[in-house]
Amino acid sequence: MVMELTRMWKPRGKKKPASPRSLKQRDALIEFTADLFDRSKLSQEETYRFEVDRKTIPVIDLPYEFEGFKIVQLSDIHHSPYLSLEHLEEAVEETNKLDADIVVLTGDYITHTSKYIDPCIECLGKLKSKHGIYAVLGNHDIWVGEQAVLDAFRRSGIEVLTNINTAIYIGGRFIYICGLGDTTTHHHDLVASLKGTRQRDARILLSHNPNIIKEASLAEIDLVLSGHTHGGQFRLPVVGAPIAFNRHGKKYTQGLAQMKQTQIYVNRGLGTIFLPIRYQCPPEISLLTLTAAVEAEE
Repeated sequence: MVMELTRMWKPRGKKKPASPRSLKQRDALIEFTADLFDRSKLSQEETYRFEVDRKTIPVIDLPYEFEGFKIVQLSDIHHSPYLSLEHLEEAVEETNKLDADIVVLTGDYITHTSKYIDPCIECLGKLKSKHGIYAVLGNHDIWVGEQAVLDAFRRSGIEVLTNINTAIYIGGRFIYICGLGDTTTHHHDLVASLKGTRQRDARILLSHNPNIIKEASLAEIDLVLSGHTHGGQFRLPVVGAPIAFNRHGKKYTQGLAQMKQTQIYVNRGLGTIFLPIRYQCPPEISLLTLTAAVEAEE
């Protein structure tokens, strides 16, 4: 019996040592897995670690009184399980430190359900600036509850510019802040938004979606401020953002760009959509400082 058991448990021979090639492959796999894990942790941190991006923008016909005028832009908050009220409160607090002349909000404040509307807009009501807070709606705001969002903004004291404009006065001179309805849901009317303004006036257009850039350039608007794209949300080496989220291509996915005379700044947003993660594309608060530009001679 003992001999039978001995035969049953007899070692089958020593395992062959791994070849140098297989060891190298194993080490490479371990290193890749560890790097992927580290990158994943960094991406999770990046998703909620917003940056203040500062840019000086030359504007033709800018009145002297508006030299150094500071605009702070927030966009694409997407308050939801993906972006907490605590993170939004932190962004509002940071915005208030920037001593803005005006704060502009370029849409998509909430996602998923209407229960996020009141907390989000109430928090935005704590924003401070010298000459007002101005907002336009995005496609998600309209999908979730347009009237509820408008009512919340009214209670917060923030002016929503839907296809209308308002003038900001300093020392008797003015610039126009024009607000456009959302283009994705076909709420936009650029003609109405510009009504009463002239091409020689300094005009800044708030449009959630940068798709309006071609029409804005034909109208010779000085500056368009947009969001919607999230900067692509993922930016890969060499190729950049795989998806532009606008019909005019990657040039208008984030940051400052230009079509003819019209400049556009596309904010990367604070929140996320589809997946609660960003990669090489951190959330953004924009601090845009206006300066006078000389029109080039033809």
